[in-house]
Amino acid sequence: MGKVKPRAGENDRYLLYIDILGFSDLVTSKSPRVHDLYEVIASLNVHQHQSFRAIVFSDTIVVYNVRRPRTAHDRHYLVMYLCEFAQDLQHRLIGRGVLFRAVLVRGDFIHYEINSVPCFFGSALIDAYRSEKKIKAIGLFMDRSIVRDSDIFQTRPFNEKYHFVFITQNLNTIEDLHGGIFPIDRFSLEASDLIYFLVPEILHLKQLNDLATSHEDEEVRLKCNNTLALFRARYPQLLESLEATKFSLEAISPGANWTKVTSRFPEDYSYAVKKKVVY
Repeated sequence: MGKVKPRAGENDRYLLYIDILGFSDLVTSKSPRVHDLYEVIASLNVHQHQSFRAIVFSDTIVVYNVRRPRTAHDRHYLVMYLCEFAQDLQHRLIGRGVLFRAVLVRGDFIHYEINSVPCFFGSALIDAYRSEKKIKAIGLFMDRSIVRDSDIFQTRPFNEKYHFVFITQNLNTIEDLHGGIFPIDRFSLEASDLIYFLVPEILHLKQLNDLATSHEDEEVRLKCNNTLALFRARYPQLLESLEATKFSLEAISPGANWTKVTSRFPEDYSYAVKKKVVY
């Protein structure tokens, strides 16, 4: 009996391709931060979600949906979670000096094992690998054909193929509800716990700004400046206020307990290591 061939479209999946930037420098410098980075990756929420599978190799994380979408609701559900996985990683990298660039595409992807040997390939993976390298910016980018399936995270066109995805939802609150103007009443931040969600997003912007102005590599400065331009377009008043105050958290809301929140970063994710086998 011959092998059963997959039905047309059976291997069509959403694929989140994440490239950790600056990883080779960490490895060549023999930095212990490489081990810390893998602990962060091991802690990600994606590993607990039954609808998705994650593959990690070197500086790359690939996440795809196991569950196939049948309805528009299914597609929105899968895209939302894939964006949230990128958001989760961005949050956990705060304070570590590490950034990533990710693309979300859709297409053919196959993953199986032969005698414990992982086998994965497909046009979606090739597309993501080739196009991600060409993006001169940082963060999450979504293939424009998928934008219609994203009803939670806002996007903005970046080039003819990709939209930039704003996985900084708490900045929406500051820009849209508070006008992006400081100071903000501390009660509004602390009583709602907004301060805990806002800090990592502000620190992310500050890191981009610092690298855009002081990094020795012109290519890195370009990517950070291009990313900041996208944020300025979405959060014009907020970015103006942040830049005017040199990204001071105290300026956002004087007297708020910023130290209590910032002292949490970088967070320790060693708890995520349940088993470690060294070869």
